[in-house]
Amino acid sequence: MRDHGPRTHPVRAPATAARTVPGHCRVSDRGRPVSRAQQEDRRRGSDGSSAASAAQRLRGAGAQAAEAAEDAWSAQVNALGGFIRAQRQMAKLSLREMAAMTKVSNAYLSQVERGLHQPSLKVLRSIADALHLDTDQMLSRAGWSFRDDDADPPAAATPDPGRDRAVPDVEAAVAADRRLSDEQKAALLGVYRSFVERD
Repeated sequence: MRDHGPRTHPVRAPATAARTVPGHCRVSDRGRPVSRAQQEDRRRGSDGSSAASAAQRLRGAGAQAAEAAEDAWSAQVNALGGFIRAQRQMAKLSLREMAAMTKVSNAYLSQVERGLHQPSLKVLRSIADALHLDTDQMLSRAGWSFRDDDADPPAAATPDPGRDRAVPDVEAAVAADRRLSDEQKAALLGVYRSFVERD
């Protein structure tokens, strides 16, 4: 028999990660050189993707916030329309009769009661007169702030202590009204506060 001597096994070079070679280049895992320009392109691509993702998240959050604000305002207008409709029915007035008394069309009043249109202060004042309610009481119960634009301004800009007391009084009246649900109270108070802040 032939003596082949001790068996040997081929030695494989260990796999190495990307390494730097002369000339400011890197070698990829596959042994291909990667230039510095290619490295910068990859880095910029990664940064651009991250920025785009962040911008997309911000746009999504902004859209959700706008939608929530729109829903809240719609709920407030719906609550106001429901309040007007309830007062008209309690007064046993038809929509046509109140339209004639307020000099507003039937279609307009119908849209107001269904929460499809936000009435102006002038229209609300006419509705209060038709329902034989005090204008301030009507607007306060509906969660609105009232200011007569036709009235002459005061001679001097003096602080009105009654104005500051009116805010908690109005909010307390809305909160104590048992005819309103919790959702209606929240909506009416939201409308009232938004108009107070505008002043």
